[in-house]
Amino acid sequence: MWKNVFYFYRLAPIGGIETFYYQLAKQFYDHDITIVYQTADKAQLRRLKKYVRCVKYRKGSVIKCEKIFFNFNIDIINNVDAKEYNLLLHGVYKKLGLAPPQHPKINNYYGVSQAVCDSFYDHTGKHAKLLYNPILVDKPKKILHLISATRLTPEKGRSRMEKLAAALDSAGIPFQWLVFTNVGENAIDNKSVYYMPPRLDITDYIADADYLVQLSNTEGYCYAVAEALTLGTPVIVTDLPVFREMEIQGFRLPLSMSNIPIKEIYENKVKVNWKAPETNWGEVLMPGASTYDEEENMGYRVRALPIYQQKKIEDSQLGKIPQPGFEWELEDEGRLHVLLGNNPYKVPFVEIVEEPKSDTPTAEWTKKELIEYAEKHNIEIDPKKNKTAILKLLL
Repeated sequence: MWKNVFYFYRLAPIGGIETFYYQLAKQFYDHDITIVYQTADKAQLRRLKKYVRCVKYRKGSVIKCEKIFFNFNIDIINNVDAKEYNLLLHGVYKKLGLAPPQHPKINNYYGVSQAVCDSFYDHTGKHAKLLYNPILVDKPKKILHLISATRLTPEKGRSRMEKLAAALDSAGIPFQWLVFTNVGENAIDNKSVYYMPPRLDITDYIADADYLVQLSNTEGYCYAVAEALTLGTPVIVTDLPVFREMEIQGFRLPLSMSNIPIKEIYENKVKVNWKAPETNWGEVLMPGASTYDEEENMGYRVRALPIYQQKKIEDSQLGKIPQPGFEWELEDEGRLHVLLGNNPYKVPFVEIVEEPKSDTPTAEWTKKELIEYAEKHNIEIDPKKNKTAILKLLL
């Protein structure tokens, strides 16, 4: 006869009852605990069976035990022969909109918090005993944070990235690898590899990472590696001539990806003190002050509509869900068409506030703007001429 039996109809991949069972099993495995279920996730069973007995219930069979503890489901209560029947209350029933199960056989009701006990009393007029859930948190492992900004192609080392991820998994090292790229069909199938759309500047992310990873077949210089080292972030690269020349600080892995020093990578004792080599571009370029004036309006000025918030959709350019009325500049005309309604929702997400100014002079330009355009492009004109004459000369 078993001593303590806990019954739950279905052990799901994740859930509060499943966590309760795991915590109970870890702390009280020496109390002859048996968990009875009808269906179960394999991963949940695997971790529970390290500590306690787990038994699949067979329809019509009778469970004999000292104490039985039900969790929500009491559907087999008439097939249990126990000295004591208990029901564990895990929810605030008033908020859930459910009626707590009851049965004449039940000797004790236990609530996992005072809020649960109070809710049970409100529904039934019965008192439940307070019995907090056990919790024993294992000492967490350090998460290894990796970052890459690269195409997922053979020459850029996609297969090596896959091998490094697999080696980390085999060593039991938890990691998060953020890859800025256009994924397409080349995504690496690993639960710890995450993808972000490419953007012009990812220095904030690089500075926050443990390593920047670049496992290419060949590189001529590699700005990402230089940026990482400048920011004090060590790198994991392939053993290429340019990285020896740059005297990188981190790890140079063989192209074969053999003998990866996983332990040393995880411990990360690399101290980065790197300066980029001096550049002589100042001697190569022709001297002289710039005559360029920044073009301020290069795209469409758009304003977010409430649909973003209503649909809870993050804008890929902004990296967030914009508030209604938020304005920004959109340079991609194709994306503009999508946001104006050519999308699966068939509704506009933005409205145009301002269109880009044409690079070619038009009749809408003022005389002053036409003169400035002429000076900028070294076109000789007579500023005393009227606007129409100047425009004809420029066109």
